[in-house]
Formats: sequence, C-alpha cells, structure tokens
Amino acid sequence: MRKELSELREINKTIENKLEHIRNEKDNCDKNTIKALKNDIFQKTSKTFIYNLKKLIQIEGTQKHLARKIGVSEDLLSKYKSGEAFPAIETLIYICEIYKIKIENLISIPLTAIDVENLENNLNIKEDLFEEKYYTYFLVTNIGREGGIHEGIIEILNDNVTFKILSRSGDIVKCFKGNYNTSDKLIYFSLQSAEDGITNITMIKPNVNKNKYTCGLAMLMLPSDANSKPCSQKILFSKIKLDRSLYNHKLKEFLNFSVSENEFGNIKLSREEDEKVYNFIRKLI
Repeated sequence: MRKELSELREINKTIENKLEHIRNEKDNCDKNTIKALKNDIFQKTSKTFIYNLKKLIQIEGTQKHLARKIGVSEDLLSKYKSGEAFPAIETLIYICEIYKIKIENLISIPLTAIDVENLENNLNIKEDLFEEKYYTYFLVTNIGREGGIHEGIIEILNDNVTFKILSRSGDIVKCFKGNYNTSDKLIYFSLQSAEDGITNITMIKPNVNKNKYTCGLAMLMLPSDANSKPCSQKILFSKIKLDRSLYNHKLKEFLNFSVSENEFGNIKLSREEDEKVYNFIRKLI
C-alpha cells in the first residue's frame, strides 16, 4: 500500500498545481484544461476510495463480509476494488453512515492505522482470529538453566487472555491474565500477575481469512533473573502440543536470534547499562 500512497501524493501535487493555474487564469482557462483536471480529480478520488476500501476489507476480515455489510454483491465489490466500477452516491453515503466516516474522508483522505483502530473500537469489532487454546514455547533465560525451553499455554476467550508457564511435570509456575488489542498490522497482549509482575507479547497481525490462527512467532517481554532485568525474546505459538525433546534443535533454531555467526536467545538490559546512560546524561545537564 506504500506504492498506492506514493501515487496518491503525486496525483495530489498535480491537481494542486493545475488548480493554482486555473485560479490565476480566472476566465481565460480553456475547457480542455478543465476537463483534464476533472479527470485527475476523479482518478485521485477513485484511488483513494480503493485504498480505503481495502482497509475496510481488513476490518471486516473478508470481501464477503464487507459486501454483505454494505449490501452489494461480491462481484461488484471486486469491481470497486479493481477500479472497474465506482459506487453510486447512495452506496457511498451508506458506507459513511455504517462506519461513521465523513464522505470527504472516504473518497479524499487515505485511512491511517490509527483511523482503522478507531473504527474497530467504535464498531466494537473483534476479529475472530484465535482458537481458545495455544501451546507456547520460549527459551529459559535464567543463567542456571540457560538453553532449556519453557512450555506454556495461552487461553483466549473473547477479550480475556490467560498465559500460564508450566513446569516439566505440567504444574503452573507463573500465571498472567489480561487482554489483547489489535492495530492495523500488530496484536498486543497486555498481561499481569499480582505475584509475578507484568508481561507483554506483540505479534504480527495474522491474515487468516476464513481460518483461525494456527501458529507463528511473536515477541515476549518477560522480566528475567527474579524479575530484576527487562528481557526481550521470541515466543512460538502452536495450535498443537510439540515434543520439546524431539524438536529441541528446530525449536532453538526458531527461537534464537542470529547476528552474523553469533546466536543468542534473548536480550537483557542490565543495571550497569542503565547507570552508564544515567551518568552520561547527567554530565550533559
């Protein structure tokens, strides 16, 4: 979509230049110049609408859902999306009423990620992305057990999320509860525990269409070393339980960070590093 935004910016510059010329010419502007400008304005309007239409499809999950919501056939919606057809004014007005968007915004201003998030919140749209239960795997960060792989369970019911870290015997070692929020391209899990503190998980928003999320990687922020150091690492989500012994090498391959020929399982922020920054800035104040 970056290419589309770039094209829109170029068209907008062209239109502004031509409009400025016409304003200066006043009564001396010929019909062909005006006709060409009208074509440019329609091209900009059409491309902006297509861009925003794709955002609405993202919000609804599929073209089928959006077509049903705005009362058109999937075939006609596909033509809107490809630029083969442009909606009638009553369809545009209806879309604006449903999504509470001003018509000039729908056809003139590309929706941003924040706009999409606000639309989802205003409409109380929560995409049906997840199964109710996932197994999670991430590397042990405590120095004494470094190299091991933790297993956990994430349970998702509506907006409520529970993240349990398990022992080898299956007992719950830590338990965090909270919820998740979605943006245009990311999903954020915000979780906490009275005993074990706070943890956050961020993942790329999956494009699942008709199916639910099966598996993938995310970033886990879980304090390490008795909750004394901020720590960032990868966490693997799986719809099915994995044998950590059988797939140990493959799991480590997925979970380790690689820089050149070096591998490491996590990134920790130490107190010494924190103090160095403090001392540096204090000298400048």
